[in-house]
Amino acid sequence: MTSPSFRLDPVRQIAAHELVLDQLRRSMESGQFRPGDTLPSERDLAEMLKVSRTVVRAAIAVLERDGLIEVRRGRGGGFIVQAPTYDPVEARRALRANKVAVRDAFDYRVIVEGAAAGLAAQRRKAAEMAELRKLMTSMEAALHASLEDQTPHKVVEFQALDSAFHLGIARAARNPGLYDAVSDARRKMWLPVGAIFGHLEENANDRHEDILKAIEDGDAALASSTMEAHINDTRHTLEAWLKR
Repeated sequence: MTSPSFRLDPVRQIAAHELVLDQLRRSMESGQFRPGDTLPSERDLAEMLKVSRTVVRAAIAVLERDGLIEVRRGRGGGFIVQAPTYDPVEARRALRANKVAVRDAFDYRVIVEGAAAGLAAQRRKAAEMAELRKLMTSMEAALHASLEDQTPHKVVEFQALDSAFHLGIARAARNPGLYDAVSDARRKMWLPVGAIFGHLEENANDRHEDILKAIEDGDAALASSTMEAHINDTRHTLEAWLKR
């Protein structure tokens, strides 16, 4: 009897410093650490992650090489998070070459973030709503600051708060698997969104306010549909940007 044909992919051993690097990148992309923040010290990172300081040092070296942190020596120094920079021409080329992957990433976001918003409207707690409202206030302040000073640092500050807001909604859904899915979906969109939004518009927060109001009102259907519309707005903006 012949066995059915199937395919297995080779297993690659992942170096410890790559796992540390992945966690640190995620913490920046999710808004946990924002431009200007200082990462924990080498010793503290090693203790938190249960790895050697040599492993942490290797991960930090990659972040420094990629311009995501600045290593400052001496008193008052540390690992300072930097605003990521994007080459619009290179980003456009890469995205055009991966249109299907970009489409799939948006489809994924629409599904998981729409579901998260709907569940958040049903399951939210007062403390979670207070945190989301606090983030909205910070986003408004960051938006106004960015409109006055359209530097990458200001734009990335808003984007970091935006990620924290979306993840806060996912947390309010009280479904760990769904939270992980939203985190993964947003990470996949970090490069495209960072590349196209070199500056912000005055209405950048409008959909956020509508989503939050629907969640506060306990309107699951409206929260879900508004979140889906918000993500599709970004999809259409990216599609228009790629056609330039």
